[in-house]
Amino acid sequence: MAEETEVGSAAKATPTISAVVGAYNAQEWIGETVSAILSQTHPPDEVVVVDDGSTDGTAAELERFGSKLRVVRQSNGGCPAAFNRAFAEARGDYVAMCGADDLWEPDKLERQFAALTAHPQIDLALGGAWNFGTVEGPWTPAPEQGLQDARLLMPMLYRRNIVCASSALIRRSLYLRLGPFVESAEGERFACDDYDYWLRALASGAVLYYDPNVLVKYRWHATNATRAQLWVHRSRLRTHRWHADNVADPQIVREVLADDLSQIARAEIEEGDYDRARASFTESLRQRVTPRAMLFALILRLSERHARRLIEGLVAAKRSRARASS
Repeated sequence: MAEETEVGSAAKATPTISAVVGAYNAQEWIGETVSAILSQTHPPDEVVVVDDGSTDGTAAELERFGSKLRVVRQSNGGCPAAFNRAFAEARGDYVAMCGADDLWEPDKLERQFAALTAHPQIDLALGGAWNFGTVEGPWTPAPEQGLQDARLLMPMLYRRNIVCASSALIRRSLYLRLGPFVESAEGERFACDDYDYWLRALASGAVLYYDPNVLVKYRWHATNATRAQLWVHRSRLRTHRWHADNVADPQIVREVLADDLSQIARAEIEEGDYDRARASFTESLRQRVTPRAMLFALILRLSERHARRLIEGLVAAKRSRARASS
């Protein structure tokens, strides 16, 4: 096990890197993902894959790589549980995360290793990412290239998770100091474990570095874990509440919390839970008054039958406008 070091302290002259993958029912993509890791121009010192209780052909796909990787199997616990196990198993000074359906560019680790050599105080190296599959386009970049200014990054990161987890290279001693990814909160699995972690790291004084080059391709598909919108919105709201004290401008906090609550309310409407949606919109208005939230809060005071008819009409009109402008 590597010795714990203070955040921002110098890394070893030649730090070792563990590549880790959390996989659950990923037989369709895991082979391509592992091949991209093994084909790096700067190969990782080890590759650890945690099979998080897969019931498909994931295990068989992993067996094809033989001794090139170390496979650890456990009962299904969700993505953060898989990565917590991966960090516990990893032996490198730094740990590079990769989703089982994502793809590293060939020079991903080479570029990040060069950054560590140039800036040995780096605790968390991040990079640009490109969405592909059912969604196409770039991830939102960090405010500046290279070493990050926490004063600029914190409000931007608080507004939106701009970090693609599969680009992250984390000093393992930082992970040991901050503690594990959050696996559950208030009785349900937690969906924003990585987002919470970046905010925790930044608040702790960790040194973050950003390479704007595309280092990762993030795959969108029908079975992405983050497609369960209400669950994701609730997790995001919890994350923002946990980290509200780390944002200097209270207006940003109110805007973000109001938006979270409005998104939760809209998801509750889609699930037919009008009572909870009304409460969520009302709570959103306590943070910040917006015409849309006010309109929906008033509509939801009507009977469910009338509210449903009006909301369906508003949604249909919005879709019609979107089609007309496309």
